[in-house]
Amino acid sequence: MKKPLLVSVGVATIGVLLWTTSAPPSYHEPAGPRPIGPVPEALLEADIGDVIKSELVTVAPELPGHDEILPLPGTSKVLVSARDEWVWLVDTITGSAERLAYSPVSPTGAHLVPGNDRQIYFCMARLDYHQYKHNPGLYVLDLDTKKFTAIATRVPITGKLRDDGLEIPNANPSGDEMVYPKPLNETDIDALNESNSRPMQFCNDLDVSPDGRYVYTTEPFSHPQTSSGLGAFPEGVTLARNGRIWRYDTTKDAIGLVLENNVFADGVLIETDAETGEVVSLLVTETVNFRIGRAHLRGPRAGQYDVLWDNLPGLPDGLDRDADGRIWTALIKERTDLMTWVHENPWIKPALLRIPPEWLPPSKGTGLLTLSPDASEIIAYSHHDGSRVLDISVVAPGDGKLFLPSFHKDNQGLHYLPIEVITRQIP
Repeated sequence: MKKPLLVSVGVATIGVLLWTTSAPPSYHEPAGPRPIGPVPEALLEADIGDVIKSELVTVAPELPGHDEILPLPGTSKVLVSARDEWVWLVDTITGSAERLAYSPVSPTGAHLVPGNDRQIYFCMARLDYHQYKHNPGLYVLDLDTKKFTAIATRVPITGKLRDDGLEIPNANPSGDEMVYPKPLNETDIDALNESNSRPMQFCNDLDVSPDGRYVYTTEPFSHPQTSSGLGAFPEGVTLARNGRIWRYDTTKDAIGLVLENNVFADGVLIETDAETGEVVSLLVTETVNFRIGRAHLRGPRAGQYDVLWDNLPGLPDGLDRDADGRIWTALIKERTDLMTWVHENPWIKPALLRIPPEWLPPSKGTGLLTLSPDASEIIAYSHHDGSRVLDISVVAPGDGKLFLPSFHKDNQGLHYLPIEVITRQIP
């Protein structure tokens, strides 16, 4: 055999081996076509331009990339869930920043414990496939001792657990989301064991009922390779319905499932009855599915799920509410033409899953979206070209500011907008 032919055969053999060995796990099975329509007209009408580019304020340049910012009431300080596994404390007036508490896992969403301003709930997740001694889940941070305590790191098995570690969600015939007004398989934390539960693979965002009894946490996907950061790429390609929301009952010390069969359930925001304060529904961002939905837990539509806003121009991430009831979400990355084409042509997805996400062209655009208190109207939209900040994960209102955490690995600094920059343009 001639040398050039031998070389060609060798290269082809190596290519086949690499293709085989890089095959995605069985739980990364692409869904069928996902036609994506035009951006909602209501959003285009609410476009206020790139105010981030012109109005962004940055302090604490030593602060690394981070996922969440929690303003501390009555102070100029904020807590920050940073990518370096530390919770930072930043003073927005002086610009001083310090590492406050080291996290057992990578910190993500945060929320004050109602009635106790010295304790903070945190969601914990793996970051970029890092290995940790402790498991992701719901934790609480004591600001006095600067120590974390695990609250819920295991969840009851509610579907069929496969040998590869993927729990197959229960699905109705339509393939839509399953909402459980009475949490499915609610189990005391102390009763969870190897036979009736599994590790929580990802705790991303949370919200707490006003009375402090219920903590709702999102688990965007739940297989063994789960992680934030790079781990989100396969989910964005496959659009697998592995997203779940769990309810932890602080009174009973029990946890159960309230939503499953969702695509990348990320941000969660409680909606309550104005008179009773009872939790009636949950707003949910389906990040890689370009959607915001509502899961009904009480009332005539209990057990149903509505898509409120679809075909968004970016990937909606965290959800928050300001003092006037308006709802804020970040669009962590813009929806590119390539994303749209891939979802309309799923035959390319198996090949994409074999490509390291770092090799693909990055999406630099990011932005924010403002909804009316009942989420029925889009009242402000701002797209940012990424020139000043990348990968905005949350819009966190507080102290007359809109804090804009950047989850980008190379981010430096804490970023915010004066809230009036947005609100003065809202009719």
